[in-house]
Amino acid sequence: MKLVIYIKEKLAFIFSMVFIIIAIYVMGYACKIRRDYMNVLALIIVILSVFQLLTEYLRKKKFYNEMYNILEGLDQKYLLTEMKLNPNFAEGEILMDVMYEVDRSMKERLNEIEQSYVEFKEYLEMWIHQIKIPISAIKLMNYNGNIDVAKQLVQINRMNDYVEQILYYARADAPEKDYILKKCNLESIINNVLLQQKELLLGNRIKIQKNNTDKDVVTDGKWITFMLGQIINNSVKYMDKNKESYISFEVVEAKDKTILTIKDNGIGITIKDVPRVFERSFTGENGRKNNVSTGMGLYICKRLCNKLGHEIDISSVDGEGTSVSISFGKNDYYLK
Repeated sequence: MKLVIYIKEKLAFIFSMVFIIIAIYVMGYACKIRRDYMNVLALIIVILSVFQLLTEYLRKKKFYNEMYNILEGLDQKYLLTEMKLNPNFAEGEILMDVMYEVDRSMKERLNEIEQSYVEFKEYLEMWIHQIKIPISAIKLMNYNGNIDVAKQLVQINRMNDYVEQILYYARADAPEKDYILKKCNLESIINNVLLQQKELLLGNRIKIQKNNTDKDVVTDGKWITFMLGQIINNSVKYMDKNKESYISFEVVEAKDKTILTIKDNGIGITIKDVPRVFERSFTGENGRKNNVSTGMGLYICKRLCNKLGHEIDISSVDGEGTSVSISFGKNDYYLK
């Protein structure tokens, strides 16, 4: 710590001492006090002020020089807070407290980034394994000369779903850069999703039911289209082949929100698995039995709903079916 910088910092204190000394002489002359008394008093103030300034300067200089020397010797500068630095002045203690807090926050953020990287790497490995299945199916069809266009379209759509899933997973951390909130018609969005999933639904003979779906909500059509596609895919994966399958869409108006419910009559989810369906990579008991689930679809839907300000809930009865509800908050500004 340079002396010039320290003196500049203490100019206010120095000027205040000079003002006090001048005031002593002015008041002394006014009160007819002997000059030598005033000189002694002024000298005492000067000595005490210089002693205070010098003592504080040496204390701070020792601390900052020690801190800079340690910093220069560290390859990883962020480890400075791990060193034993004990300032014996208030500003130094405040500085160290701030540095510890910044360091703690940085480590937490780095841990989050590292965890996110590990999760994405694990998902990518699982995704590669999953997408190889439809690719192998198409290759096998062509190898055997069994060109079934309908079956190939199902596999191609399956690959497209996997590609979309990883794309939305990658964007889920910052969807605010990619979405626009505006008035959207649920009837149109549902029809668009059903058209995209046509081969899948027809191939599995899934009946579609709609009730009161011609409603406007505030959302991003692209994101909701993706989420509905994931929910429909889950319904098909967990369909009960022993009964006639259906997927229903119903909209209910509440005072402060519009609720879209997608319901199926598939094999359902066990009661112990329902609370965990939105967890990353959780497939549940039925998912492990069928070996068709990645456990990522509902996880991504939950993350996107959180970012968009929507609520998503699920209920299910094992062996009877599953119901997924998405709640859209009402916003008159966007709906006008």
